[in-house]
This record gives sequence, C-alpha cells and structure tokens, in this order.
Amino acid sequence: MKINNNRELWSAWMGDHIEDSKVSETFSQQLLRKWVFKGTECGCIFDSDEKGIMVGGYAEGSDAELPTYDLKWGFTINAFKEALDYADADGVEAWNEAEDGSWTEAYASLDMITEEEWNDSTSSTPN
Repeated sequence: MKINNNRELWSAWMGDHIEDSKVSETFSQQLLRKWVFKGTECGCIFDSDEKGIMVGGYAEGSDAELPTYDLKWGFTINAFKEALDYADADGVEAWNEAEDGSWTEAYASLDMITEEEWNDSTSSTPN
C-alpha cells in the first residue's frame, strides 16, 4: 500500500483505521509528531508538507547537525519505518557521543582512588 497523506501514514503505522471524514490531515500530522517523538529512543522529529514527510534524529546536549530522511508521498510503511530507524540511530549515537564527553569531564574533576587504595584504607585496624 502506498501512503499519500498523514491520515494514511497514521493508520498504517499505528493500525488505527481512522475514517477520513472524522480526523483531519492536520490532526493526523499532530499525532504523528507526538508519537514519532514518544516512540523513538532519541525523540525523533517529524514534519510533513504537500511533497511528503521528513524524520530526523534528536540529541539533547549535542551540537551535531543530524541528517534528515525525506520521503515523497507514495512511500510504503516499510520505507517509513526504515527511515525512522535510521533517524533514531543517528540521534542515539550523537547523544552517546555528547554524554561520553560530559562524563569524562565530570570524573576528571574528582579526586578518585583505586579499588586497591580503598581496600587498604578500610582494612586497617584501629589502635
């Protein structure tokens, strides 16, 4: 099945067979924005226009510009899921890279001791 609008995408992705007359294209777009964000590990972004859709990863705390994946109307649900998986993976990777640097800086500022030093200091018997 080819997807030609937000209502069809929502129905194919979520399995909610909505009647065209009851749910507007705008409301379907809002639902997709919400559930693309909530349904992905990194909180992907979603947008659509008369040409098609766009999904992209998101990484809070990262300055990375992540790629977006554009699909022209007439795509399949499998193409959408694949694009969303790629976008989510991009966001997760960028977030992990940003957080790795934060943790390294935080730990570098601590006066840490080794496990051996800890064991030596706690195994001493008081006089």
